[in-house]
Amino acid sequence: MAQWQVLGWLNVVLVVFMGSIFPVKEKMKTNKKLMPIYRKMRIIHPVVGVLMILVGLIHGTMVLGQIRLHSGYLIVLALIAMALTALTGQKIKAFRKGWRKVHRTLGVLVFLLVLAHLIFPWWL
Repeated sequence: MAQWQVLGWLNVVLVVFMGSIFPVKEKMKTNKKLMPIYRKMRIIHPVVGVLMILVGLIHGTMVLGQIRLHSGYLIVLALIAMALTALTGQKIKAFRKGWRKVHRTLGVLVFLLVLAHLIFPWWL
């Protein structure tokens, strides 16, 4: 397997891991044994998010030789939007109550874009 493929599949695994934080949080309401797992996930969640952006950019550059509009680039843009939403949502008073919904919606978009990228990588 080529290095760019390893990076691509690493990001797929990270997307699944990052997306699992919400179901773990919901399940924790009825199963308190999940609380230590959720706490650790919350701590590493932002770090893994930045890692995903960097790995995605490296992966795309290795495949295409440059950063350009491509289905994978849309994933990176959505991840950046998620990061900005989380950062500004905690700082801007008017956005504090609604940023998590936007962040979660963008997460669903990232998941769908990853599926599209895996099935039809050259659709753009």
